[in-house]
Amino acid sequence: MTPPAPLHLEDTAAGPPAGSLLVRLADLPDHGGKDIIFTDGPHLLQLLVQRHGGEIYVYENRCPHAGTPLNLFNDRFLDISGKRLICRTHGALFDPQSGLCVRGPCKGDHLRPVAFEVRDGGIYSL
Repeated sequence: MTPPAPLHLEDTAAGPPAGSLLVRLADLPDHGGKDIIFTDGPHLLQLLVQRHGGEIYVYENRCPHAGTPLNLFNDRFLDISGKRLICRTHGALFDPQSGLCVRGPCKGDHLRPVAFEVRDGGIYSL
């Protein structure tokens, strides 16, 4: 399956405008994950940020199989090995670099990437 096009947050009902600060790099915890939630009335947009192998990845925090957030609590998205993103609802594993599901009921599907840039010590929406 082909990865989805990057999501531009300003094109969603609850997303911030392009150029908005999502999180400062210094605010990422040691394990590198951060759950970010935007709301606008009844609309909700949930993102996951993960630092992995010196790179930053941002995805919509929504499992392609169940539609649930990958994390059940806190900002932890990596499996026990620290190598894959894990959906805590049913254990699907995703490659952090591509968002590809490599194990589980959504194998072959992708997390939806978010358009972003890293600058001035922060992660900003595009």
